[in-house]
Order: sequence, then structure tokens, then C-alpha cells
Amino acid sequence: MDERSRFLADAAAQRRERELERIQADISVKLQALARGYLSRRRFVNGIRTTISEKLSAFTDLEKSGKVLLSNDEVLKWARLLLRIKKLPEDNEIFAQLCRHIILSLDSSAKETNWATMFLNKSTIVAASKVISDIICVIPQSLMYISGARVAEVKTWQTFVHFLVVLNSCNGWLLVRNAPQVQKVLNDLCSKMCCSLGEHANFSRLANSLFLASNDHKPVLSAQALNALFSILMKSVKNDDSLIPLFISQVLTCPAIVFHLNKANLDAFITSGLFNRCLTHLRNSSDIVESIEPQKTINLLGNVIHLGYLDEETVKGRIVDWTWVIGLAMAQCTEFAVRPGEQSSHNHWHPIFGHYKLPIDPKTERSLRNVLRQLQMLWSYRIVCRLFDKALEGVDQSRPNGHVPVKDLGATFNKLWKKLGGGSSSEPVGEMEKETPPTLAAVVCQLYMTALSTMGNMKNEIIAGVCREDRILRQLWSYLIRWGGEGRSSSPSSSPSPLNAALALLSRPQSPHVAPLTLFADAAAIVISILDEEELYEHAVPFPLEELVHIARFCNYFCFRAVWGGYVDDRTSNYGLFSSIHNLCMVLHVRDSRRSFVNDPKFWLAPDVKSSVLMGEFEKKTSRGVLLMRKLSHLISLKERMLLFRKFVSADKSSIESSATLITVARNRLVEDGYRQLSMLSTRALKSTIRVKFVNQQGLDEAGIDQDGVFKEFLELTIKQVFDPALNLFHSTAAGVLYPSATSSVHEDHLALFQFVGRILAKAVYEGIVVDVQLAPVLLAAMLGGRRLCAFDELSQLDPELYRNLTFVKKYDGDVSDLSLTFSIDEDFMGKINTVDLIPGGRTIQVTNENKIDYVHRMAHHRVFSQTKQQCRAFVSGAQSVLNPAWLFLFAPYELQFIISGYSSDIDLVDLKKHVQYYGGFHGSHRLIKWLWEIVEKDFTADERRLFLKFVTSCSRPPLLGFSYLEPPFSIRCVEVSDD
Repeated sequence: MDERSRFLADAAAQRRERELERIQADISVKLQALARGYLSRRRFVNGIRTTISEKLSAFTDLEKSGKVLLSNDEVLKWARLLLRIKKLPEDNEIFAQLCRHIILSLDSSAKETNWATMFLNKSTIVAASKVISDIICVIPQSLMYISGARVAEVKTWQTFVHFLVVLNSCNGWLLVRNAPQVQKVLNDLCSKMCCSLGEHANFSRLANSLFLASNDHKPVLSAQALNALFSILMKSVKNDDSLIPLFISQVLTCPAIVFHLNKANLDAFITSGLFNRCLTHLRNSSDIVESIEPQKTINLLGNVIHLGYLDEETVKGRIVDWTWVIGLAMAQCTEFAVRPGEQSSHNHWHPIFGHYKLPIDPKTERSLRNVLRQLQMLWSYRIVCRLFDKALEGVDQSRPNGHVPVKDLGATFNKLWKKLGGGSSSEPVGEMEKETPPTLAAVVCQLYMTALSTMGNMKNEIIAGVCREDRILRQLWSYLIRWGGEGRSSSPSSSPSPLNAALALLSRPQSPHVAPLTLFADAAAIVISILDEEELYEHAVPFPLEELVHIARFCNYFCFRAVWGGYVDDRTSNYGLFSSIHNLCMVLHVRDSRRSFVNDPKFWLAPDVKSSVLMGEFEKKTSRGVLLMRKLSHLISLKERMLLFRKFVSADKSSIESSATLITVARNRLVEDGYRQLSMLSTRALKSTIRVKFVNQQGLDEAGIDQDGVFKEFLELTIKQVFDPALNLFHSTAAGVLYPSATSSVHEDHLALFQFVGRILAKAVYEGIVVDVQLAPVLLAAMLGGRRLCAFDELSQLDPELYRNLTFVKKYDGDVSDLSLTFSIDEDFMGKINTVDLIPGGRTIQVTNENKIDYVHRMAHHRVFSQTKQQCRAFVSGAQSVLNPAWLFLFAPYELQFIISGYSSDIDLVDLKKHVQYYGGFHGSHRLIKWLWEIVEKDFTADERRLFLKFVTSCSRPPLLGFSYLEPPFSIRCVEVSDD
């Protein structure tokens, strides 16, 4: 490039540089102008804001004293400016001060300071109403930024609500208080100024504010402010049906909002028909509930239940719609409830639903206590009586009005049934067409069944609420009899028609008629299990004994027919209708075994089918034979089952080929030596022959004739020591029954000791050795594989004092909360008090009349089962290592006690003499032997004969199957002695 070109290029570059500098200078000038303008405007705005704040600085509260009101013109000027320069949330406090000034001015006697005069003057009415309308528009926006975390925020919040209330009506304004004609005009103006509150956006903001205010155990706002906010929302909805969906989804989902409303608001809500309108809308537009967040659905459920609790006429008049809404909301909650057996580490604990798929929203956790109180109203005395009185109306009269479906309601009931979870879309159309439509009674029962499946954590409380009134259970049973057909039969060969109808339901689990029968069975089982003998037998609660016999027969026949007829199998027998009726059957059977109410020894035996047929099915291992024996072993006589048990044991013994095991035991170290040597043996070796050599105190082997008697003596002495309460492994009740000690952990490896005790007791049963040990039914039930027993019933034997105390709570006529009880128990362990919660957070949950039955059940369950759960588990583990669990389910707990310790009846001397073995020259006709039997038979009393038997066999009770099964056999030996 030549010199000329370089010159031109440099000149061009310099021009571009000068142009860039000029542009930058222009931009700088403009930016500086903008910045100066912004800063100037900000100073101006801040100056206005500061001026307004200074003018209104005295209005930090609504106290009249010490405050000088500004003139209306001045307030109008500053209000306009503030509305133009507003910046939220920074200006919230200044707006609050302005609102307080206007509120106070309306009580001023001076016209120049009373804001009401602005509405009475033609020249200012437009400007004044515009300012008020704009402020009312700003308030919902301001409330969006208020969380209530600080006291100052709550104060501002309440001021805004107060302002909206005061400007909603002029009836309280001083200047027009006694001018009804003027009030009418001004109230119309107030309605126009507040019309923006009915806009969907502003309505939602106010509703969210109400949710925040009620979202705690105690409302953040004052009761007056909260009720005022609700009344504003309710007024907006009264004349605008388009706001009903928003009212339902945003106001009725506020946690326990009904709890916080005053009487005026509640009356207005009900009498204005708004509750009815909400029910109608929910009934016709179920998608509203489906669109609500699951965590808020429970709030809607609680509020609708609470409103139904308060509004008797609506529940009675619109029972179908009210039940529909509850079922709809409950169905949403059920979707996320975890069913039994489906728990996983991904589930969350919910105080209402138990295991739940969704975590608790931290924002609503504190309000759950109030929501729970609302849900409890569903099974309160008032609601239960209203629903069942309507559903079972006329059931006790000659014409069964209460259960005949109304034609016009058939389709409605079918839809409602499906909403409650009682229907299935997969059910064949043909089957659905054959099914009679659900009755109102079926719908109500399904409502409570849905509640039980959704809120399984409160099952006992719900059932207790449903059957708090005895007549409801009786009416429900009458309804079931009518539904199944007239008439009963006491003959096994002619089954009652309700039985046939009930059996048919097993093949139609989605039938609407399953719910009443299932609910009846669940409720009756819980009620009967918690009654004492005086209530059940003397006072005939809840059924007369004659009716109880009919129910027992129905349950026994139903369970037998269901299994024998193939209606249920091993999988389906653990849930549903069969499980509920089987549970009731077992409760009644246990009750009858303690104190008979049927007065028929063959009542519980299988109808129509010989026991030999049933035994044959079981021995062939058919599915129905095995299931029948596991679920309903009482259908076969105890003697036949005992023979079958010994048959199993004999077969097991013959299959074991093992040499005898010799153990050496010191007399003064029976338990220690036995535990050390037997614990090391395998199950096979323990089942085989065990020889025992005793060592005396001098360390010498004892001489003796070993015909299994030495081992029996060892077993008896060891069992006597380990079950001795002084050892503190077991505790003895006043009735003499034994159960694990709650303080057994003072022993090192106490669980291993329990396992050892279980093994040696099982060895005694295995060998047919009867021992004098009376175990608590709860421990016997555990040995049988967890047979269900009623904890409260067993508590009468284990802890009579606690039983009396809980009975007092159960029967207490006053307010149980006066007793200051909680769902917790204080346990004293070696002088240290430990508080155990019966339910999560139980020490903070008060016992009330509504939940006292649940408290009784949980307290009894803890005392009977939970407190010694580990000890029982170890004991059962040892016992079942010797005795096959498949053998044990042949028996009920009280029957297993017979196997362990024999009958408590008098000795059958004929049987004993028949099976005695003589040695050394003795025989049945020997003179000395005749004298012996004559003295035992004629001179001894029954108690002395039992003592004689204890002396010769170490047990005062004869074997269950007679002395032919005594191990080792009773023998009398003639021993020659020298004259010396």
C-alpha cells in the first residue's frame, strides 16, 4: 500500500473514532438525563410517600384517642397520589394507615373530616367513590404478599379486612345511622364500589388469604377478622352462581374453616341456601372435586361433614346428595391410601390415613388436628343416627320400607355406589343388570366401609361410632334378615334364606349388598369383643341371647358353606366379606367357649357333613380340606382332632432315625445345664430320644431305672423352674395363668431363654407328657400362629386392675376428657418411667367420648400384645421348631391348653386302672393293689385324687385322650426290701 492510501485509511479511521466518541457522548447525555429523571421522580415519589406517611403516621391502630383526622379534601388528594405511585408490597403499611384513617373518619361527628360526607356531595361523590373502589381493588393484591409471619403483617392484614367490611355496608356509619332512606342509596353505592371483589382474580386472592388465615391449629387472624373475610366472600357468591366452583375449590377447602365461623356466619351460610347450592353443584359437576389438590380434598371432606353435622334438615332432606359429595371426596383420598400389606419405604405416615402415598404438606400439617375433629363427626352419634334412621326407616315394621329401593332413585344410587368405591367398571354387564339396585341402607353402609378402608388408622374409632347406639346394630341385622328373605331355621339341613343370599354375594364382591353385611360383621365383632359378661349375658347388649344364637349359627353355617362349596380359596379367605364374617364367628366361638350361650355341645360342629368326610379331605390335602381345618377347626370334635394330632406326631417320629442323646444335669443347676446342652441340639435331635443322667449335690451320678421317667422328671422340674414367677421370665396372674414378664430383659440373653422354654414345652407336648402349666390364652394363640384374640377380653385375666380402669372409662357417662387421659401409657421399668405412645404423637392426643373405645382397644392391645411381643415371638419360635405349625392350627387356644396340661375334670379311675402297668410281681388282682384302688376311689375326695395323680405322674390332670396316651405310662413296681 502506497503513502496516499495509508493517509486516506488513517483519516477514515479517525473519522470513525470521532463518530463513535460523539455517539457515546450522546448516549451518556441521554443516560444521565434518564438517570436524573428517574432519581428526580424517585425523590419526588419518595417525597410524596414520606409526606403521606408523615401525615398518617399516627394511624398505626384504630384507637380514636390522640389522633387528629385530616380533612376529606386532603385525604382525597393524598389517596389519589398514593394510588398513582403505589408499589406493592412496599406500600402495604401506608395503605393500611390510609384505611385506618378512613375507617375512623366514618365515626367522626365533624362533616369536614367524615368521609361519608364525600358520598353525600354531588361534587365529590364520583372522586370519592373512585378512590374507594381503587383501594378495594388494591387490597386483594396487597394480601397476596402477606404471610402473617410477623405481628405487623397480621395487624395490616386485619386492617384491610376491617376496611372491606366497613365499606361493604353503610349501616354503621355515624352520619347515616338513623337515616334509612339514605342508607339504601349508599348501600347500593357500596355494592358498586365492592363489585371488584366478585371478580374471579380478586375472589381467588381473598380466598387464598382465608386459607392462610385458617391454616393452623389456631387461626392467624382474630376470630372477628376471619369471620369478616368469610362474610365478604359469602356475600360475593350469594348472587353469582359463576363463583360457586371457586367457592367450593378455594373456600370450602380451607382447613376446618367451619370450626372458626361464628353463629351468624353459619346461620347465614345455611339459611341463605348456599350450602344447598354447593351440594347441587358438586352433585352435578363431580370434576370440581377431581381438580382439587389431594391434600386439600381432605379439607373439603371435613367441612362438608361438619356442615352436615350442623344442618340437620339438609342432611335429612338431601341425604343422597350429601352422601354423594362425601363419597366423592373420600374416593379421591382413597386413591392415595396404602392398603394393608402394600407398605413400603416410599410411603409416608399420615395421622388420619396411616400409611399414605403422598407426604404431608408442611403448610397444612398444623391444621390437621382440627380437620381430624371434623372427620370424626362422620361417625358421631348425631350423624350416625341421622343416616341410619333415614336408611333403615321402617325396618322394624311389618312392611320393609327401609330397604326397598325407590325406582326414581335407582340410577342415582347406582352412580353413588360407584363413587363410593362399591362398583367396578370391569364387572360384566350381564351381572350388573341382574343385580338389584343398591338401597339407601347399602349406600350408607358403603360410605362407612369406604371410610374404614381410607382411614384404616381409625378403624376401631369408626366402628365404635357406628355402633355406639345398640339399636343400629339390631336394626341392621333385621334389615339383613329382611333383605335375605323372611324366616329362620335352626336345622342344619334347611339353610336360612339369608344364608343363601349371603353366600351368593361371595361370587359378586362388587354387589351393593356386600357393604351392609360386612359392616354388620365388623361392628358386631368389635362390640361383642369389648363387652364384659354382665353386659353380654345379663343385660343382653347389643342382642338378646336368643338373637345372638341366630347370629352365631348364621356365621358358622356361612363360613362352612363358603369353604366347602368352593366360594373362597386360600387367597380370597383373608379379606372381604368372608374375612369379616369369619372374624365375627371366631369372636362368638371364643365367647361361647368361655361361657356358653348356645347350650348345645354340637352347635359348632359341621352341619350335614360327617366329620370323617372332613378329616378325609384334610388328610388328602385338598384345598378346601386344608382351608377348612385352618379356619374352622371347631367344626370337628376335639377328640377327633386330638387323634389326628397324635397321628401326625407318630408319623413324624417314625420318619426320624437318630440315636439317643445323653445329657448330664446337676440337680442344683437344672435350667443352666439343660439350657446349655439342649439349646445346641438340632430340631431332629431334640425330637429323638433324650436320656438324662442326674448328678447329685455331691457330684455323683444318681442311680435309677430309666424307662423315660428320668427325662420326664427332668422336663417337669425344668418347666416348673422356668415358669416360676420368681425367675422373672414369666408372671403369674391372680387366676394362676402365666404370661411373659415385661421386665424379663434383666436376664442376659432373655430372648434365647424364651426360645429354650418354648422348645422344652413343645418337646413335652410332642412326647405326650402332660405338665401342670397354665398359659395365658394370648401366649397359646401366638403358638397357634397368631389366632386373633380380643385384647380387652384377655386383659381381664392378665391385668385385672387395668381391665377395671378401662371398663370404667368405657362406661363413663360424663365427659371423658375430664379424666385428662391421652393416647399414651407410662411404664415403670426398674424405677425409670418411660412414656409410650399408643399411636404416633399419642401423648398429645386427648381421650374424648368420641375416641374412648379406640383408646380402650389400643391400651388393651399394648398391654396384652405389644408390651411382650419380643418375648412371645422368641417363645413361639422355639415351640414351632418342634411342633409343626400345620399341626397346631387344628386347635383353639383353650384346646391347646388341654393338650399341654390335660382336663381339669375328675379322674376316670376305670381308665387309669385299665392302662396301668405292673412290675415285680404286682397285678390287678393283688391284695395291695385292690386296697390302693379302694382307698383312691372311696376314701379320697376329687381334689385328693388329683393330688394323687400329680404325685405319680407330676401332673394333676389326666391326658386329654385318656390314660392310654400317658407318657410314660403309669406303672406300679413291687420292690423287695430286706428286713433291715
